[in-house]
Amino acid sequence: MHDEKGIKAMWARFCDSRPGSFVMGMSWRSLHSPTLFTWGRALQPRRRHWPAEVLEREARLDKTALREVRAELEKRGETVRRLDLGAGSRSQGGEKVLERKVSELAKTSLTPQGDLEALCRWLSVVRRRGAFLELGTSLGVTSAAVAQLGWAVETWEGCPETLGVAREVWQSLGVQGGIEARQGDFRDLLKEVPSGARWDVVYLDGLHDEHATIQMAQALAPHVEVCLVVDDIAWSTGMHRAWRALQSAPEWRVSFSWRGRGFLLKAPHMARQRFRLG
Repeated sequence: MHDEKGIKAMWARFCDSRPGSFVMGMSWRSLHSPTLFTWGRALQPRRRHWPAEVLEREARLDKTALREVRAELEKRGETVRRLDLGAGSRSQGGEKVLERKVSELAKTSLTPQGDLEALCRWLSVVRRRGAFLELGTSLGVTSAAVAQLGWAVETWEGCPETLGVAREVWQSLGVQGGIEARQGDFRDLLKEVPSGARWDVVYLDGLHDEHATIQMAQALAPHVEVCLVVDDIAWSTGMHRAWRALQSAPEWRVSFSWRGRGFLLKAPHMARQRFRLG
């Protein structure tokens, strides 16, 4: 019985992973809720199926500039002293990595370009211009893209030197005026957030620890207007357990996974449901 449960857990984790979603995820055409149907259309790659709002607003995103800055980061040979306040590096067995090349971070930590563009399409149908909180700035490419959409961006990063590189990225793209950045431990920064603060979308990426992820998601819930996105839900067995626990939390009525990310909605007007989107 124990082995059977373990195999089921491994299979579920694969299904929620980025490669697994392409195989096991359901089509956006199967979604009945008008909101979820529109979201599914925005996240899929074929332009002819995108909602009208996406076609209208995608011109704000400078895809060429984003690709160019990504390519430049992948060539940068200098190192940063990486202060990791989360679960550490998976490649180093969970240890804290003191120094890493910027090029290595760019190749291993940045959201794939296609996923980033899809997430921006999704944001454009969530709100024309909204408020976005990112926990885990990394090299600043995701926050730069969201700022290009015209959203108000706040981003938190634990490592000061990594945040310094991100500021260079924002400067090069001319979006620094639309981004508020804070450096520190996410748990400490969250304690400083006023009780009335709200963001339309919160993107949690950077802890990669089961218990810390659950605690942060619970603490962030009162500040989320539309959706809490948890990245890397299949990064480890513990992260997937965290994702499954959050799916069962009473404050989130609707949940779905897409390319290794989990989307949590309060959605009081929707029936309770969970699914995987291809």
